Amino acid sequence: MRPAGLQKAGSTQTLSAGRYGGTIPRTVLPGGLRVITEALPAMRSVAFGVWVGIGSRDEAPSLGGSSHFLEHLLFKGTKTRSAMDISAAMDAVGGEMNAFTAKEYTCYYARVLDVDMPLAVDIVSDMVASSLITSDDFEVERGVILEEIAMHDDDPGDVVHDVFAEAVFGDHPLGRPVIGTVDTIQAMGRNQVAGFYRRRYRPPTMVVAAAGNLEHAKVVRLVRKAFGRAGLLADSAAPPAVPRPSQRRIAQAPATVRVVDRPTEQAHV
Repeated sequence: MRPAGLQKAGSTQTLSAGRYGGTIPRTVLPGGLRVITEALPAMRSVAFGVWVGIGSRDEAPSLGGSSHFLEHLLFKGTKTRSAMDISAAMDAVGGEMNAFTAKEYTCYYARVLDVDMPLAVDIVSDMVASSLITSDDFEVERGVILEEIAMHDDDPGDVVHDVFAEAVFGDHPLGRPVIGTVDTIQAMGRNQVAGFYRRRYRPPTMVVAAAGNLEHAKVVRLVRKAFGRAGLLADSAAPPAVPRPSQRRIAQAPATVRVVDRPTEQAHV
């Protein structure tokens, strides 16, 4: 999910044919925000997501786990909605909303009936574009994430995954755990994470994707309205280049065996 190429802002082009005979159009909005949809007329639902091309590989060592931290914080409230407002609005229409963080991206998504698509677009876009990140919420989520790390470290499968990544990538950002470590999460400050959010969650790093019983033009209108209200589409100038700590090449390492010997509460074969 790198910044949009040469497609002109406001234009729409067809990327490819869809799996069910339709097309997959892409529109680039001012500022570089891309909107991609696939119409599935036989469905009565819509899946809508904002994919942010920022993950753990983009973090400085001292900010290890900040992308995942943001994933938690963006559900805690925006300038116009509290965390309860967000949850209640989705529950009222039987919708599902969640998020996940990976090494190269973070995704926030919702699944709703097709008639409730405007609500899903508005809520998810509001979370991504206008979250508050208060100090109180930051401290609460710090505790939640430290508990997650403890659970993660007690799961042999998760530990094997992390040890493997470290063995392959070494001290490269791809070798670090997405969730961060106890040391980085404890040392991290609210202003650091809020600054990371303001710098990195920008239109050129985002792709809005939707599939289901929808019309591409309508999705574009809804996204334009939601992100425009947040002021993210006002500046169509090219943004400053985002430094990527992980752009350096990885040296080939010899074959190795890693052994982790420590007590756990589970047996794993």
